[in-house]
Amino acid sequence: MQPLLDDLRFAVRQLRKSPGFTITAVLTLALGIGATTAIFTLVYDVLLKPLPYSRAEQLVVMEEQVAEFRDIYPTLPINANHFTSWEQHSESFQAMALMQEVSLPLGVGGHPQQIGVLNATAGIFSVLDSTPLLGRAFSAEEAQPGHEHVVVLMDNLWRNQFQSDPGILGKTITVNGFPYTVVGVMAPSFHLPHIRNLSSEDLAHPHPVEALLPMAFSKEQLQEAMGDFNYFGVARLRPGVSVAQANAEINALQRTITDSLSGNEKGTLSAALTPFQQQLVGDNQKPLLILLAAVAGLLLVGCVNITNLLLARAVGKRQAMAVAAALGASRAEMLRLALRETAVLATLGGALGILLAVIIMPAMQHYLPPALDFRGSLHLDWAGASCAVLLAVLATLLAGAAPAWMIARTPPQEVLHSESRLASESRTSKRMRRMLVAVEVAVSVALVLMTGLLTTSLLRLLRVDRGFEAARIATAMVDLPRKSYADSEPKVAFYKQVLDRLSQLPGVEHAAVVSELPLTNDRWLDMMHLPGDARPMFQLPTEHFRWVSPGYFETIRLPLIAGRLLSSSDEGKHYAVISELTARTLWPGKNPIGQQFSRAGLVNEERFTVIGVVGNARTVSLATPDPMMVYVPYWYRSDTNAGLLVRTRQDPAMIADAMRKAIWSVDPDVPVPEVRMLGGVVEDSVGNRRFEMQLLLLFAISALLLAALGVYGVVTYSVVQRQREIGLRLALGAQRQNIYLLVLHDGLAPVIAGAVAGVAVAFAFARVVGSLLFQVSPYNSAIATSAVFALVAMGAAACLLPARRAASVDPMQALRRE
Repeated sequence: MQPLLDDLRFAVRQLRKSPGFTITAVLTLALGIGATTAIFTLVYDVLLKPLPYSRAEQLVVMEEQVAEFRDIYPTLPINANHFTSWEQHSESFQAMALMQEVSLPLGVGGHPQQIGVLNATAGIFSVLDSTPLLGRAFSAEEAQPGHEHVVVLMDNLWRNQFQSDPGILGKTITVNGFPYTVVGVMAPSFHLPHIRNLSSEDLAHPHPVEALLPMAFSKEQLQEAMGDFNYFGVARLRPGVSVAQANAEINALQRTITDSLSGNEKGTLSAALTPFQQQLVGDNQKPLLILLAAVAGLLLVGCVNITNLLLARAVGKRQAMAVAAALGASRAEMLRLALRETAVLATLGGALGILLAVIIMPAMQHYLPPALDFRGSLHLDWAGASCAVLLAVLATLLAGAAPAWMIARTPPQEVLHSESRLASESRTSKRMRRMLVAVEVAVSVALVLMTGLLTTSLLRLLRVDRGFEAARIATAMVDLPRKSYADSEPKVAFYKQVLDRLSQLPGVEHAAVVSELPLTNDRWLDMMHLPGDARPMFQLPTEHFRWVSPGYFETIRLPLIAGRLLSSSDEGKHYAVISELTARTLWPGKNPIGQQFSRAGLVNEERFTVIGVVGNARTVSLATPDPMMVYVPYWYRSDTNAGLLVRTRQDPAMIADAMRKAIWSVDPDVPVPEVRMLGGVVEDSVGNRRFEMQLLLLFAISALLLAALGVYGVVTYSVVQRQREIGLRLALGAQRQNIYLLVLHDGLAPVIAGAVAGVAVAFAFARVVGSLLFQVSPYNSAIATSAVFALVAMGAAACLLPARRAASVDPMQALRRE
């Protein structure tokens, strides 16, 4: 034990004598280990870690497919009628459930708060194999129309809103304007992921689920063989049943339903079952793997840097190791001597890296987009941390053992016959160090290039011509209590009064209401029937509908192409405004103004008359132009949830309180959770891309700094080793600029080679990132050139200080040292 303590004291004394080296080595290790651990934790949580449910591998997501809709939606949520048939006749499942995530007002009076609510059928508890910590789950009988007024609270709501009241069971709370009896409280460990489907609201800012309500289907819904496809389906397979077997059984039932359809309802049905975790990950698997590869590259650069630093330090210690060998030290003893300092460095770097990961993860959680945040809080993954620490420490110890390895292959007297300070580095060692520099430069170039591609893609996406303007527009989502606004008339009256109050606010130019704020959702699809079109319903053109108030187009400045816009004098009339794409598609070569249409299946309803055509816009997704859009007036259809928009001449942030007061002056029971700028909504719509780009940018900058440090270390060491040669050159008449060129050539040669190799590697994997880019080629020569230039410029800057030192060498003083 005493020899170990002596070695530790000696190592600490030696490292204190070289604070620059010690700090650089420890921080390099900490950065690589900390970043790798944090990202591996994220990737493990999202991609690899089993969901926090019993036998999670049995959980599958159920979706429907309608062949006639496949071009618009490859998969659809589930129809209530079809689900009932599956539940009654399938044998592959232990349980199945439908659910729908919404936000609803909690409480009455005094401005109730808005909470996330999961409406679900009674099978949800069996599917997730979870029971309340307090009380009970709701029953199938309580999920029938007229009997569904019971609620199960999530632990967070119970603690924060009801102060962990143990007597909460049996008490009545108000949700959506209706009284609900609390029958249970879930355990703190129970977590529901955010469900992304057509029926989800406000995708940019989802509310965490804080209550579970029973979902009840009316007799009319269950009789509609091809009614709305609105519900997220999840099921638990029976033991021994594969996803493929269950999928085959459901598709057999779908064929039976298809065969029973007739007339206008005729459609081709099928189903798709996907493992629950795979469905939650969705399109995020590739970006996460790219991030993991990027942080692994950063760890590689850090390890290479540590290796170079330690190799340089090892060469300087050859004389001390040679003395130990000449005095009879064994190889094992020399290895112990060589590893004293590196073991301390590895320990300090590893501990600081884990601490850095613990600090990084809460910050990363804060910026995590909702699509990746389906587990709750991130916790340090010790498997990932151990892997990162092991790789970095192993590289450190291998490099630290270099002196013993060198001496073991070199006779001690050969080393002792020369001054270690002036001894030349072997060609093998020099070649190895240059190769290591080239490797870290190649990885850094690949990281910089990938970051440049994603950054350029994001900037172009944000600057794309949206067709509407987002500047100086404040928005607010409202959810009306269903009890007070069950019919259309009170909803229309509420929106009309609120718009009147908002329009009267100082500085307001326009105010409007719309069913979906731009770039947050797209839920209403319908088939349009034109007079004289005799095709079956599912062969009719499918349109995306939104209901709007007069003033909506003026508020977001969506340009008028033909005809006129809706006005308040049109109230009660079946007028519609369509997009330019809709007009060209449905009435090619004709004047669309005055044309009529109806929604398929509603033959007795008054037809809509087209009064105006507006420009195409990107209100569904920035990445793609809007599909065919139809805008109908809010007096035709109004929902309990909607988005309010206000264009103002002053700072929109200053109008938030005034908007809330205007809404509450009409009805104080309507919650207004947040007032956001429309520009912020636009930016939130690309939250996933921004998160990935920001992390890659952080890694690329870190890799650049580490690569610069590596080049600086190699060139500085080379200058020290060649000091006698440089002095001799100067004594023989070499100019100072020649010395600059000599050092720059020596330092930049591996940098240029590594930069070219990095571009080649990045282009080889270009297809991997190609699908993540918007209007940017993965083979973009300008970005590749910029990445190479950045690394070469960084390398040149790292060479300048050693070159300056070399050029200032006194020839006579250098030669006298020999």
